[in-house]
Amino acid sequence: MASSIGLLKDQTISFAIQNFAQLINSPEFLDYSSETLQRILSADELNIDCEVDVFHALMRWYEHDQENRRKYLSLLIPALKLDQFDAAFIIKYIKPLLNGDQVAFEILSLLGESTVTDRRPIPDYLKARNEWKCRLLILNDVKKLKPILRYNMSLNKWQKCSEFKFIDYSYAVFYHKNCLLFVGGRSRGVQRNNTIKRLDLQTFKWQKMSEMSQRRDDLSAVMLRGKIYVFGGHDGDDPFDTAEMYDIDTNQWQLLPSMAYRRYGAGATVYDGKIFIFGGLSIDCKPLSSVECYDPLSNTWISCCDMRGARGWPGVAALDGLIYIIGGYNEGYLATAECFDPQLNICRE
Repeated sequence: MASSIGLLKDQTISFAIQNFAQLINSPEFLDYSSETLQRILSADELNIDCEVDVFHALMRWYEHDQENRRKYLSLLIPALKLDQFDAAFIIKYIKPLLNGDQVAFEILSLLGESTVTDRRPIPDYLKARNEWKCRLLILNDVKKLKPILRYNMSLNKWQKCSEFKFIDYSYAVFYHKNCLLFVGGRSRGVQRNNTIKRLDLQTFKWQKMSEMSQRRDDLSAVMLRGKIYVFGGHDGDDPFDTAEMYDIDTNQWQLLPSMAYRRYGAGATVYDGKIFIFGGLSIDCKPLSSVECYDPLSNTWISCCDMRGARGWPGVAALDGLIYIIGGYNEGYLATAECFDPQLNICRE
């Protein structure tokens, strides 16, 4: 009988871990014992969008019976992944709950250390969860909107998740190993950027990475095999024909051979290990119909057949052996589309 009860309890906890985002608003969640809740909150595989949701779930459970449950907070709060919160959040919301408990002192002390100076094991509450499934919306807008939004599955709505530490737009952005990398673009006024800014989605801490050789606004960029390739763009004057590659693992830039055309606002995509560049605008804002292909293995450029129409800022996507070029700008916004066959080197509507 005891083994059957234990199995049922394990199944309940496993179900709660996998369905945590939906479960936290149910009446059953409020009836969990402190022991059961501690096992759920500690799980590395807890299915949740953001650690703040775990904290709010714990608060909902606690506020259901504060008088009898306060004594369990020193057990349950360390079950959170506290390194996911910034210091201001911990001081404002978490520290008061512990009422001077020794755990609070230890947590704040460890979170304040910038480096590890000995070989002590890292406490569980300073480790990230194995699964981090955050749906993000990045605002890339000339109106200087700063929030980063995330989708909360349990509430079925978008919420503010973090804020930019800078005011930029017209950058390229990539996701790599649970981080966002913001490349180039424009900041306040007419200032263009040659920076990569890295946002860690577990800690929401920012880090400036190595700089490009040129400041690039309206650049084209793709990611291929753990490297970021950037092409063209401008610094307020004539567009560039230059290209360079950023190795994420080594944090180093490398110059590449130049393109045949100066261009900014071009479309770019990866197909069969090669990078294709479509259109854009050249000197005197002249829309281009030209197409170029860069082969990273041979470090060479190949000219391809022109598009049927010239386009600046086209949308580009590869699907089922073809590359589709959609919309863009040419003396007005375009509603037309065409496709490029890389095997036959032809464009057709």
